[in-house]
Amino acid sequence: MRTSTFILSITIVLISGTFSANSFAQDSTYSYAYISVKGKLFSKKLKVTVDFGDTPEQLKKGEEFSEILTNKKSYAAILNYLVDKKFELVETLDFIETYQGSGGTSGIVFIMRKKK
Repeated sequence: MRTSTFILSITIVLISGTFSANSFAQDSTYSYAYISVKGKLFSKKLKVTVDFGDTPEQLKKGEEFSEILTNKKSYAAILNYLVDKKFELVETLDFIETYQGSGGTSGIVFIMRKKK
């Protein structure tokens, strides 16, 4: 009788520990995002790359967001989408890449944090 009670207690602890660990993992999957938006000078085509981190879940989610956001036509549309997904802007960085003979690429990097 004591053995079955002990086993039941251990099972309950393991199950509750698994649920709490999974809940924590979901919250920390992508709490910060590094969004790189590139475009050729004088072009409306934007290439968006979203980086949530290095885990398989973060990589998959980053690819999904990148695909969705690459179809947006403006920087504001990208920010509005991310705000709808409960992100807030932390910092904005500007960059320009120049290539010999082919013009250049300019862009912005948005560093965003998931609201809690």
